[in-house]
Amino acid sequence: MLNPHSDRIDYGDKLTAPEGFTLSHAVATTYSLDLETLLCLPLALSFNCTPEGDLKADKLALLEAISQLKGKVKVFFQQGCIKAPRQFNLLFSLLEPLLVPQVPTQAFSAFHPKLWLLRFTDQAKKVRYRLLVMSRNLTFDRSWDLAIALEGELAGARSDDNQGLVALLKSLMPGTEDFRSELALLAKELPRVIWDRPDGFSALSTLPEKPGQSPLLSCPNADTVMVMSPFLHPGALDQLKQGRARRWLFSRAQEFERLGQERLQGWECFALNSRLIDGEDELSHARPQDLHAKMVLLQEGPISHWHVGSANATKAALGGSGAQPRNTEFMLRLSSGNARQSAQQLRAELVGSEQEPNGIFLPHRFGALLLQPEQPTEECLRRLLYRLIQADWCMRAVADASGTYTCVIECQPEVLVPDDKWVIEAQPLVSGQPQVLAPRLVWEGVGLAQLSAFLILRVGAGAEVASELVIKLRLEIEGGDTREQHITTTLIDSPHKLLAYLHMLLSPTHVHRIDTRARDGGGNGGDADTLIGQMLNGPLHEALLRCAARQPQKLQRIDDILAKLAETENLIPPELHSLWAQYQAFSRSKA
Repeated sequence: MLNPHSDRIDYGDKLTAPEGFTLSHAVATTYSLDLETLLCLPLALSFNCTPEGDLKADKLALLEAISQLKGKVKVFFQQGCIKAPRQFNLLFSLLEPLLVPQVPTQAFSAFHPKLWLLRFTDQAKKVRYRLLVMSRNLTFDRSWDLAIALEGELAGARSDDNQGLVALLKSLMPGTEDFRSELALLAKELPRVIWDRPDGFSALSTLPEKPGQSPLLSCPNADTVMVMSPFLHPGALDQLKQGRARRWLFSRAQEFERLGQERLQGWECFALNSRLIDGEDELSHARPQDLHAKMVLLQEGPISHWHVGSANATKAALGGSGAQPRNTEFMLRLSSGNARQSAQQLRAELVGSEQEPNGIFLPHRFGALLLQPEQPTEECLRRLLYRLIQADWCMRAVADASGTYTCVIECQPEVLVPDDKWVIEAQPLVSGQPQVLAPRLVWEGVGLAQLSAFLILRVGAGAEVASELVIKLRLEIEGGDTREQHITTTLIDSPHKLLAYLHMLLSPTHVHRIDTRARDGGGNGGDADTLIGQMLNGPLHEALLRCAARQPQKLQRIDDILAKLAETENLIPPELHSLWAQYQAFSRSKA
């Protein structure tokens, strides 16, 4: 079930299409977002493969992979929760159309669901679905998380299994005019999607069924309550107690110490083994691997109900003390009458027995951990951050005589409220010095490739930065957005790279590796000319013939690429012009 040695999911593999199918549409939701992580995913979504080694060597493949995702994929995330990348990548700007920021309903709530919903089709128009429900955000975090992958097909009968998923999709429609019809299609088909249940499970449902409801279905007669959550709140735990049921709580040692033994009376507490958290760090400089998984298992006699997904055992996620949940969450509920899926069996897998502990989770000993002084986020800071992400940010990029741009932000009054304690600075992600927030912010001399819809906001008190946000704003570029064309001509800057790019695009197996001689410019002149001749007379011509017969849509993509590069002098070999002329009319007739 949850054996960390064998029950693992390959994230990249689960984003690839089934054999014979291609991606139709995909929706992802996450609280936080890492642009470098997101940049790894288009290769899986478009080419059914994952990057190997340095992404810098895959820029041509990534350029094509991202281009193929236009109009197919949207990633919804909480505004402000983008991690500032370690270094700028030219391709970040191509990710902007995929991203849709979400602003929660209030300062103390969050947009928190974590899932992928993928729709695939084959040439016969058969439809397949895949649902990934996770506790992990779209980041490189190496914490211990839970994920479930379900395969589904369209059926004739309708069911309520996907009611919660449909409700979530409908809540995402406002502000997505360019993807509204795709979301509507998914919401229309989902009631007829039948999921393959994981082994041992007989029923499933998606929660909450309506916005504002709890992401859990209660079980008043439960005899065992098993909770796994990295963050805890006494009010939520009280709500989960379920009468006289046995209570097992799996969390971080720091959380147990923060709440204290008295507040956790009645719960048997287990903490993730510190050797698993810090062990890898002892050998290298890898990221810590603390607990991040979220699960609530309610056992009622022989029936176990698993709830897996995004919700922590907190008041914001579950409600408590008479309060309704504040967050937007998503949980998958799976039910089983099989002893292998029981709470007792899961505890045995995670803890072992007194005679044979397995070392994953250990009974927590209160007082054994020295807590670092907690730095709580002040209520006034939370409200200030909320004002910042709630504002309608817009950057205008005005072209100047030197070929660069002047970027201007007219700040809204609500973000300029005087504050004696906090100072707010704004800085473009790519180019420009930080500036203290003022009614009008101006950055001059910004190149086209440096224009970005990502803005860094820092809130500080004195020399100390209390919080850093990266928001996605509206970017309006005078004369239109030509960044993609600029990136294309920057990356494909020689005939050798162009031919290698076309060969990669036409490959029936989506092999994305670029010939190193082509990627590096073709070597010396003789080798370069030889390579061009070999590609034009052999592999490229054969690939064009094959695509004309089997995948004519790829010819349209080639036509688009060559049109973008047509004005670049000495880039398109004359032989390629002649060869493409034979296919161009056919390509345009199929468009």
